[in-house]
Amino acid sequence: MSAQMEFWLYLYFPQLQLDKLVVLHSNSSTTTASSDKDKSHHLDLTAPLAIVGADHQLLQLNSAARQAGLALGMGLASAASLCHQLQLVPHNVGQEQQQLQQLAQLLYQYCGDIALQANSGLVLKLSPMLALYGGAMQFWQQIQQVLQQAGYQYHFATAQQPLVARLLAQQHWDQFLLQSDKIQQQLKALPLQHAQLPNKLQEQLQRLGLAQLGDVLKIPQAELVRRFGVEMLQYLQQLTGTKPALLQFIQPAEHFEQQLELLYEMERSDQLLGPLQHLFGLLQLYLQQRDQLAYQLELCLLQRQEQQQQLQLHSAQGEYQSKDWLKISELQLERLKLKKPVIQLKLILRRAGPRYAQYKTLFAGHLGAGKAQLYSALQLLSLLQARLGKDQVTSPCLHNDLLPEQASRYAAALEPQAAIAGTLVAVRPAFLVDPPLALDTEQQHQLQLHYGPERLSSGWWLQQSQHRDYYVGQNAQGQWLWLFRDLQQPEQLYLQGYFS
Repeated sequence: MSAQMEFWLYLYFPQLQLDKLVVLHSNSSTTTASSDKDKSHHLDLTAPLAIVGADHQLLQLNSAARQAGLALGMGLASAASLCHQLQLVPHNVGQEQQQLQQLAQLLYQYCGDIALQANSGLVLKLSPMLALYGGAMQFWQQIQQVLQQAGYQYHFATAQQPLVARLLAQQHWDQFLLQSDKIQQQLKALPLQHAQLPNKLQEQLQRLGLAQLGDVLKIPQAELVRRFGVEMLQYLQQLTGTKPALLQFIQPAEHFEQQLELLYEMERSDQLLGPLQHLFGLLQLYLQQRDQLAYQLELCLLQRQEQQQQLQLHSAQGEYQSKDWLKISELQLERLKLKKPVIQLKLILRRAGPRYAQYKTLFAGHLGAGKAQLYSALQLLSLLQARLGKDQVTSPCLHNDLLPEQASRYAAALEPQAAIAGTLVAVRPAFLVDPPLALDTEQQHQLQLHYGPERLSSGWWLQQSQHRDYYVGQNAQGQWLWLFRDLQQPEQLYLQGYFS
């Protein structure tokens, strides 16, 4: 392939919404056992099922509907007369665009130039990626693995222009080729009714006896433009690549926030586990791409009449696998009483951190085994908090008080303040600032004080006795600081040291 030659890969997903129903149904079947009442609300995916557009035409069909004699584009009245058991689901364009966005984010780690298409497609720029992967087939194998995990049916094609790749993919060509002569041969054999020409132009060309796109390309371009105007010029420019394609490439998501419309109104909290498994699967892929762990999630249960209930999901050690978060959510949902049936779920990642901070240790052997046990204890603590409630799980901590009966207390487990209070009695910073550095007003406003004051006073018998209130704080860069105020100048804050 020439260094100047561009190639594009087009992925066409003909039944995104229908495939999503299959994925959600399989998740619900594996997580909960439905009662007879639940089954009355479920769609039976083994029976004929169709996605219906706003014009009452069938847009997507499952295999049972096709076996019943139904076809794409058929009107609703004709379909109902052929199949009385036909189940109908209205087409949701917004949902399909959200699914495309999710797929594009999953593929972004393998390809940096991806654009969404309005007709259930994604276009990927191949040229910069082939050298990185050492060849076209190695790159294509990576893309196929992601698509298989997503569970959607798809068709594909490659070409030097996005429009050509789209036309061939929508005709189910399913060829990953970089030979331009073979691609052009297939393009010229494309029937005009599948060339996505404007209706007026298509009718005019068919009146002239032209049946295939190759027949049109034989006519000189100047003659076509003279006879058929600007619309034909714009189409030929896209087809031949004389004018660059105007594509808006996606950017990686900065935050994880996913919504999911439910198949039916769910009145019991245990029914939510199936849809949640799908959302946690998306979260797992998001975290794996960034090599992160999630520590806090927010789950919003949207209900009828614009009401909602919120759950805060916590993990002490941090988790990324969907099964671990599903277990934590299951324990909390057992205690939850739904006020109204749930119609939509929203999952938001509130706090995350790098995975290496949890799993990489400096020493092996007994220290590594001890850390593994510690992580197991933290995981157990997270499950206890999910089952009993965060406020019901406490841990003892030290308290600065001269009276022995006041020297220890109970605090909420895993709270940063409790952890600091339990260790600060014997902990001092590893790096001291000598002399102490006076902080200006702006620096003081950026600080967060997590512990203090701890009063330290020098002996009264010294010539210059000092009385200071010490604090532990954190600056905007995340550094932990040892700070104090002199009682003679209580408005001034000084930096005494840094914690390692």
